[in-house]
Formats: sequence, structure tokens, C-alpha cells
Amino acid sequence: MDKKIQLEIIWWTITAIVIVLVMFPIWSEVGTDFRYHNSNIMAVFIFMVYTRLLFVLRHTYIAKNSLMKIIFVIMSIPLFIYFMDRINEFQTFIDDNGDTSLLTQYSDRVANLTKYIRYEYLFFAVAALITVAMMPFRMILSLWRTRNRGTV
Repeated sequence: MDKKIQLEIIWWTITAIVIVLVMFPIWSEVGTDFRYHNSNIMAVFIFMVYTRLLFVLRHTYIAKNSLMKIIFVIMSIPLFIYFMDRINEFQTFIDDNGDTSLLTQYSDRVANLTKYIRYEYLFFAVAALITVAMMPFRMILSLWRTRNRGTV
């Protein structure tokens, strides 16, 4: 099997494992009833994938694919706006209602879980926001290198 395929399989497996490990405490207590469930999974996913592309781009299939790099540059704009909106909404919700309002129907069982959710969500959402902001610069640099030097 090609080494790039093996690396892709390994990285997608690592990404899935990290998502499951991060979300497991939430899933085990409240299931998918969590208000920010989908954006939380998306933040972890985007952070993992974009971090990988930022640092090991030359070992991926898009290393020489200029169209995919342009797509990543263009997609960074709506993703950046999405994560800014979600972080703002989450922080406003916490500020207005308090930590315990995240899981009101479960407040007796999961007092400590609300603190975990707050820190975990903010960490991954901000990390995803930072990697999304860095991605266009990395892709433009890679496009320039591919065109002018023949490298990634």
C-alpha cells in the first residue's frame, strides 16, 4: 500500500479517536442532547485536520493539487465566520445564563461536566479558529512554492 494512503488512514483514525475521547464524557452523561454538540464535533474535527495540513502538507494527497488548495483558501472564510459566531454565541450563553445552564435537566448529576464542557468547547473552537485563520497563508505559500520551485 502507498505510504500516503497509510498516513491518511492513520490520521483519519487518530482524528476519529480524538473526537470520541473528547466527546465521550458528554455522550456518557447526556447523549447528544447537548446544545453545542454538532459545533463541538466540528471544532475538534477542523482543528485536527487543519493542524495536520498546516504541518505535514507534503505528505498528503493535496500537496500537488492546486485546486484543492484554492478550495481550502476559499472555505477558510466561511469557516472563520462560523467559528467566530459559535464562540460568540457560546460565550454569550454562558455569560447570560451561567455554566450550569448548559445542562439544566441534568444539573444534579453533572455539575463537574459543565466545567469540562466549557473549557473543552472553548479550547477546540478557538484552536479551530486559529488553524482556519492560518490555513489560507499556508495554502498560498504552498501554491507559490509549487509554481515557482516545484516543492510543497
